[in-house]
Amino acid sequence: MIKAIIFDFGRVIYKTDWEYLNKEFEEKFNVSIRLTDKSDEELLRIYRESDIGKEDFKLFFHRPGLSNTNEALVYYKKLYFKHKILNKELIQIIKKLKKNYLLFGFTDIKKHHYESNLEGGLYKDFKKVFTSFELGMLKADGLAFDILRKELANYNLKPEDCLFIDDHLPNIENARQRGFKIIHYIDFPNIQHFTSELKSILELSNI
Repeated sequence: MIKAIIFDFGRVIYKTDWEYLNKEFEEKFNVSIRLTDKSDEELLRIYRESDIGKEDFKLFFHRPGLSNTNEALVYYKKLYFKHKILNKELIQIIKKLKKNYLLFGFTDIKKHHYESNLEGGLYKDFKKVFTSFELGMLKADGLAFDILRKELANYNLKPEDCLFIDDHLPNIENARQRGFKIIHYIDFPNIQHFTSELKSILELSNI
């Protein structure tokens, strides 16, 4: 029987509009922070490694044209939350599920992105949110799910007690291999297929 539901966030609960984020940032500072394959390798490294806590994302704003790194980072964090497309129907379902299930988050995210979401109240319906920057690895690394399994044991939960929801297939496979029930969420923000799977797994007639 499912006792807990674990949600990914990006492209499940929200999507970030990076184009408009960059546009508004550039309008204020006259500096683009858009990343491409041709971007400076050091900036790419900082951006990637900040996801697993190996690098301070603040260093991403140490660049020509940005004289005040702290100001740039604070403004970026505001834009990061502002330019979110929320999956409002799914959020309403989450609020209903909270009444009968323990809800957790498990997300690949930078510390500063996490703080922005936390300050904006995005995690308020979740018992705990497990993050890649704290674990030191992404969910695509199967070891992340071994750590998750140990963390959930503190709540007297086994993998078979938990339903894991994610949009990224390698994460889904890593969870499945370790005994978690899974839903591969693939059609943001449409929830019809997701709702059908959720009802089937939870054995509910209505959500």
